[in-house]
Amino acid sequence: MDTTTLIWIIVGIAVVLVIVVVAMLLTARGRRTRRQEHQHDRAERMRADARETELAAREHEAQAARAQADAAAATAAAEAAKARAAEAAIDADRRAGTIDEHRDEAAGLREQQAETLRKADDLDPYVDGGATSAPAAAQSVHGNDADAEARADAAAEARTRDEVADDEVTGPPRTRSERP
Repeated sequence: MDTTTLIWIIVGIAVVLVIVVVAMLLTARGRRTRRQEHQHDRAERMRADARETELAAREHEAQAARAQADAAAATAAAEAAKARAAEAAIDADRRAGTIDEHRDEAAGLREQQAETLRKADDLDPYVDGGATSAPAAAQSVHGNDADAEARADAAAEARTRDEVADDEVTGPPRTRSERP
């Protein structure tokens, strides 16, 4: 082999090596660019996942705050109900005390009424013994049977008045709008 051929072989190998090196440099730059783009895309996906996680965390915090507010409102409503119950118990006790006073007062008025009727019967010349007022005309026209019947009617009427008065006293307590 002569030297020229050898030089041409060496130059050819050098050119091939240069081409291979240049090709590798160009492909390495492309691979590096693709790798960087891949890493960038991966980083963007991680950032998107982080934002979604943050939104989910905020949503859970909002739900927790809402639940806490609901619990506080329920507690406040329970306390208000307890306060209303205590007020109702106090009002019931107060009304129970006034019921006894009203009953005592009604009993006193009944005694006063009975005393007044007794005095009226004592003053009335047409009333015999324990009967309440009977008209004189009925006694003179009908005789003894009419007198007994008139006394029975008067006693029944007195009992009816007493029953109506008892119903009024023992009936349900009147509200403020029903009171005179």
